[in-house]
Amino acid sequence: MSPGRLANPDLFAAIGDARRRAILELLSRGECSVGRIATEMGIAQPSVTQHLAVLREVGLVAAEKRGTSSIYRLVPGPLEAVVSWIGTLSQ
Repeated sequence: MSPGRLANPDLFAAIGDARRRAILELLSRGECSVGRIATEMGIAQPSVTQHLAVLREVGLVAAEKRGTSSIYRLVPGPLEAVVSWIGTLSQ
């Protein structure tokens, strides 16, 4: 797979941030609300919301409204495409 075949090259920028990677790791264990992510990571909810917006924009997370909360979950497909592309570099 060539870089041009990556669904969204901005994935690399999104996963380049340590806090966003930590959010992805947290979501890999199960879905979470913004409040829970903020508590688990020890950062303010507005900061979490900004990071989630970046991750959502590139398709790495999805949100579902439940009552007054937004619940986020990991969408692994885009990461699988990145892993596949990286695998071609070692061949």
